[in-house]
Amino acid sequence: MEKWSKPLIVLAAAVMLNGCGARAGHSAGAIPAQGSASHAPPAHEAVPASVKQTKPIEMIFAGDTMMDGSVKEAIRVHGADYPFSQIKDEVGRADYAVLNLETSVTEAKDKDLNQRFNFKSSASSLKGIKNAGFDMVSLGNNHVLDYKERGLRDTLRNVEKAGLRHVGAGLNEEEAFHFETVKLNGATVKIGAVTRFMPTTAWNATADKPGVASAYEPEKLLAAIRSASAGADYTLVFIHWGVENTTSPQPWQRELAADMLDAGASAVIGSHPHVLQGFEFHEGKPIAYSIGNFLFPDYVKGKKADTGLLKLTLDKGKVGIAFHPLAIRHNQIVGRDATYEAAQLRYLEDLSVGAVLHDRTFVERK
Repeated sequence: MEKWSKPLIVLAAAVMLNGCGARAGHSAGAIPAQGSASHAPPAHEAVPASVKQTKPIEMIFAGDTMMDGSVKEAIRVHGADYPFSQIKDEVGRADYAVLNLETSVTEAKDKDLNQRFNFKSSASSLKGIKNAGFDMVSLGNNHVLDYKERGLRDTLRNVEKAGLRHVGAGLNEEEAFHFETVKLNGATVKIGAVTRFMPTTAWNATADKPGVASAYEPEKLLAAIRSASAGADYTLVFIHWGVENTTSPQPWQRELAADMLDAGASAVIGSHPHVLQGFEFHEGKPIAYSIGNFLFPDYVKGKKADTGLLKLTLDKGKVGIAFHPLAIRHNQIVGRDATYEAAQLRYLEDLSVGAVLHDRTFVERK
């Protein structure tokens, strides 16, 4: 492998998607004029994504984030910005950024005893996420209801009060499965989240009960994707799934990923195993099976402390993925040296399925 000049893996999916959302605090690109009336497409024809989109869209996805335990104490001592101080500039340069908020944000005391571990973070810690440049959080995971319905309601309220949008959970099934619409650089991006790991089916959102968007009934998920993608240029799915501490996806994950992409998703981003997993393409569309922990207390070691920023580039109907390796150290997300970064990139290449590295780009193996 050649020497890396930049610590990134880039996965380029050179496939035209069926179609091509504005970052909080960032202005969306204006939609350019389509030309004179004589050159405008007929009303019944879709305008090509390359015409609607004014410039490439850079997005960031980050993995499992929890501000309990030693992270909570570090925030108390150093402030809410401390865990994210070394990655703030990089996240801020993106057009839009999303992370998985794997915790209840509440002062409730009544735990769900079905859980082995119960995570609870303070509302003030959300300021650090917002200040770091994140715009949206996924609540589609197996810890948002650690403190039962009150904990979820508090979390929804606290996230919204912090100025963050959310997907993956809600006051009913419709809210939980809702794909948020974001306008970015003239394109419409829709983002949704679901979980396929939770301690009990009582966590499912129903027509009249708060909860999470469950992927245990895949037809509901696929219907939501089909509906969202019909009005989107890009449709992104953040899914909490897989087996903890394993570095390879399960066969059922690969099948479900293909089904989601066939239903209209442009890319699938996974979390939950707490370690990094590799990448794959399905008919040119990328899958990131697990982007690992992003911020966890200092008891995480080894592969559980390997993290990074997943970078999506959306341009003219094409999707690319890059990964910048980082690490969790002393309750912060930090950069490491070039040797570590290069080793992580080679490791991720080894874990990938049917994706090969070529000139700092991952392409689908032919």
